[in-house]
Amino acid sequence: MIVELISTGSELLLGDTINTNVSWLAKELNKLGYTVAYQTVVGDNYERMAEVFSKAASRADIVISTGGLGPTQGDITRQVLANAIDKDIVFNELAMEEVKRFFKRVNRPMPDASRREALLPEGSEVLHNPVGVAPGVVTVADDITFVLLPGPPGEMKGMFTESLVPYLQNRFGVQGVVTSYRYGVYDIREIDLEERLMDLIKSQSNPTIALLIKKGYIEVRITAKANTREEADILLQPWDTIIRKRLGAQIGRDLTISMEDTLGATLKEVKGSISTAESCTAGLVGKLLTNVSGSSDYYRGGIISYSDDIKHRMLGISQDMLDTYGAVSEQVAKAMAEGARKVINTTYAVSTTGIAGPGGGSVEKPVGLVWFGIAGPKGTVAHKANLIGNREGIRQSAAELALYYMNLYIQETRM
Repeated sequence: MIVELISTGSELLLGDTINTNVSWLAKELNKLGYTVAYQTVVGDNYERMAEVFSKAASRADIVISTGGLGPTQGDITRQVLANAIDKDIVFNELAMEEVKRFFKRVNRPMPDASRREALLPEGSEVLHNPVGVAPGVVTVADDITFVLLPGPPGEMKGMFTESLVPYLQNRFGVQGVVTSYRYGVYDIREIDLEERLMDLIKSQSNPTIALLIKKGYIEVRITAKANTREEADILLQPWDTIIRKRLGAQIGRDLTISMEDTLGATLKEVKGSISTAESCTAGLVGKLLTNVSGSSDYYRGGIISYSDDIKHRMLGISQDMLDTYGAVSEQVAKAMAEGARKVINTTYAVSTTGIAGPGGGSVEKPVGLVWFGIAGPKGTVAHKANLIGNREGIRQSAAELALYYMNLYIQETRM
């Protein structure tokens, strides 16, 4: 069945609020076998919101809206939907009972304005809100099912899980499952990755395949729809085998696990410790490492050597090397990693040095050039990346790649 998601609220269009509801709902609905084919964001404008509902009804079987169910005059979603599907707005006793139960539970008097939360399109069913005040709404018009959920993410998720999912299952039955395998692929250009997987891309039907640019890596996602998870796995496994064989170690991780968790698990396996020496990333690599609970078992610390003076005095890099090759170079990246490993006394060390921009680049060393040094018991290696994006994007991509290169080094040298 085709679903359209509508997010209401002018704050979403102004950029004041990040719309996390739509991504969460899309994932959950796909797990249940529904096809989320359209997503629309509309502000708190009566005419435009009505137009959005009418358009959604022309192309979807189920329309799910979030936001605008509160008690204020600006919460217009119920009234707009009623008018869009030519239904009267009426007082709903079951909705009123829901509202009253909330205020009784929190031991507060119910404000008069909350009576507005019980005004629903005629013939609506009420969805229990296990978290907040406003009840959800389900109404049907011309075989299209309209669902109104609250905007606050905590309320929306609670209502979806506890109230809407049982409703959908009771009404529409099992829709099958949509299952995806997701891979983080590193150190390759998108055009080259596409070439390696072109036969899969051209033959896709079920499963489908998609390539998505992320910070520091490319996501490869294969997706299958089937009646059960087991049947979906049967469809996906031949493609999984092909992808893993062709890409090998460039698949840095399964995207259900972060790069910092992946590297942390590797360090624990080999009982190794790690330190960092950062220039352009200025502590982002260390931050990623310490995102993991228990990272103190292997991460000893780092040196943010943003200036050449700190590289020289704290990491022991000779001034001659800095003058000859420049801070952004293979030689300095290696020396930074070796310096951190020696000073902090760890099994491994990783360094970053680059040009994050927007200024400071040249023909020989353009903005986005980053060198990585990896030092360990089997010697020191360097990796070079030419990254794209704004300053923050380049820094984030570099931090992600630093962990990938470190994990790759350990995996290759432990063999």
